Amino acid sequence: MREAVSARETWPFECLHCLRVWEEEYVVHRTRDEQGVDLVMWTRDEVVVQPPWSGMTCPGCGCGTVTSFPTGYLAHHPETTPSRPAVEAPARETPARGAPLASHTLLALALLLLTGAGLYERLCGPAGL
Repeated sequence: MREAVSARETWPFECLHCLRVWEEEYVVHRTRDEQGVDLVMWTRDEVVVQPPWSGMTCPGCGCGTVTSFPTGYLAHHPETTPSRPAVEAPARETPARGAPLASHTLLALALLLLTGAGLYERLCGPAGL
């Protein structure tokens, strides 16, 4: 006789396109076959589904670029909890992403200054002449 163990697991996800954060609850059934090979079956709402790390799509925008957090991550990071409306972007609205734009702008300015300094040195010769 094979012994089966079932457990509920809640997996947190974030869409890398619209930045929506949500959780999905799974029931994980673990057992062994006759040869002793471990078998794992993931279900959601009593329907067999792929594991959480495979094939997840965003329920908001439908994008397949989704990442998951470690189990229990959202409980320790209240700024990313699904209940906060600021984290979840409304439909057909792109979230504000000022920080990445600012860092890219600073990087571009630094590269422009370095390039300009190199060109100035080539055109005008070494300092002191």
